[in-house]
Amino acid sequence: MKVTFLGTAGLVPGGMGLTVTGKRGMNCIMIDNDYLIETGDGALRNINAYGVDLNKIKKIMISHLHSDHSIGMVHIIFAMMNVNNRKEPLEIVGPPGIEKTIRGLMSLTELPSADDTKRGFDLVFRELGATEKFDDVETVRGEHPSEAHAYKITRGGRSVFYNGESSFTKEVLDLAKGADFFIATIPVLKGHSFHIDPQMFGQAATDAGVKRVAAIHWPTQFEDNREALADMVRKNFKGEVLIPDDFTVVDV
Repeated sequence: MKVTFLGTAGLVPGGMGLTVTGKRGMNCIMIDNDYLIETGDGALRNINAYGVDLNKIKKIMISHLHSDHSIGMVHIIFAMMNVNNRKEPLEIVGPPGIEKTIRGLMSLTELPSADDTKRGFDLVFRELGATEKFDDVETVRGEHPSEAHAYKITRGGRSVFYNGESSFTKEVLDLAKGADFFIATIPVLKGHSFHIDPQMFGQAATDAGVKRVAAIHWPTQFEDNREALADMVRKNFKGEVLIPDDFTVVDV
């Protein structure tokens, strides 16, 4: 399984220090060439820059509805219609409200892809419950002010786990256990009830028994000193720590 980090930045400047820069765009991850996880604002720019074939994308999975994780999807769908001439259905997976949100944004911005009769392909929405298992995907609901879900994708005996801003509840950690690659957001340096910090990430990875992790959505102050951020994770974790750039590719 191949993981491509198409976007690794965040949105909130000021105290959290998460900003899109000339080097990094908002959250977006591709699994092999057929799943996207998170589609932050401007995701289409890096998708096109990397040369992703959008007609091969079967699923788009969103952890929660905050705009820096989801809003870029409307332009991806429009590109599938207007540039790629897509015909195959697209499955969109996310928390309750994902269908209302995406359809509403397309209508609000008057995109022709909002019209089911003109788009040329179907949108199939899957709104997640507390736990789900479908195809090669398992999900669990975590804790966040905007309902958030973690994902685990398993292919060929290998698995990738992604936690998109939930706190590390028992349910989230149980899903992460034994994953070959553990990806999580680190939006703050001092954790609180729903945002995790580097040390919390390291401890969660240790508790889950994983050996390889990657952090995204982290404070921009570390853009030129990623090892310092990695060292914070290593305080509670002895495995491999990656702080990827946009367009970093990892074989799992």
